Parts: sequence; C-alpha cells; structure tokens
Amino acid sequence: MTGKPRVSLDTNTLVSGMVFAGNERKLLDAIIDEKLELVLSAAVIDEVNAVLERKFPKHAVLFPLFLRLVKHEKISKSAYKGSEKLYAKLTGDEADAPILAAAATSRVDYLVTGDKKLLALKRVGDVEIIQTWKLLKRLKIF
Repeated sequence: MTGKPRVSLDTNTLVSGMVFAGNERKLLDAIIDEKLELVLSAAVIDEVNAVLERKFPKHAVLFPLFLRLVKHEKISKSAYKGSEKLYAKLTGDEADAPILAAAATSRVDYLVTGDKKLLALKRVGDVEIIQTWKLLKRLKIF
C-alpha cells in the first residue's frame, strides 16, 4: 500500500456513520480529514440514499452533503457489472456481489463491513475485508 489507504464502505457502515455516533462516525471523520481515500460504487451510493430516505428521513440530506464535502472516487456499475456473478458465488448472496465486485475492480485496500458473510471471506484478491473497529485500530485512528 502506497500513500493513503483506499477504502470502500458498505451501505450499513455508511448509514451508521451518518446517523449514529461511534466507530463508523470516526471512520467518516477520518475520510473527511483525508486520512483515507474513499471509493464508492454507484450501487452503494444509490442504496445509502434509499435507506436514509426510507429509515432515517431526517438524516437523508447528510449523505449528499458528505459526498460533496469529501474527495471520493465513484465506480460506475458498468465497471464491475461483468464480474458480479463470480462474487455472488463466493458469498452465496447476490445482494453482496456488487460491493465485492466494485471493491475488487477499484483495487481498494480495504472493504469495510459488518456483514458476517463478507467478513468470513477475509480477503478477495488484494482487498482485505474488515470491520470498522479493526481498521480504526490498525491505522491508529481514534
């Protein structure tokens, strides 16, 4: 890994950071402070917007503001669409395939998630799959 660690976050990690105080908020703060490079798939961006609108409507405005505030790389669906079936086989869950495919395609260092199926994989190619608190501890971000 050269330079700042490149991270991709799943929907639940982003929503938790937007809505609740805790480790996920600390992770978002580290991204705002440019300690990490954020890489997000178009699918995750769409899903975060939908979840916030549906479950936390008072917080829905925060995510678009966050995206305008932070430097981030957006991975289009077409960039990883062809590899989704391969990643669906790894997890047995088609819903997880886009985030794995996007993380692998974008060559992030870490995919941050709390999803047990994804965490069980530990790694996909060069991408380490890790929980928020473990990443914060490893990178000494508190």
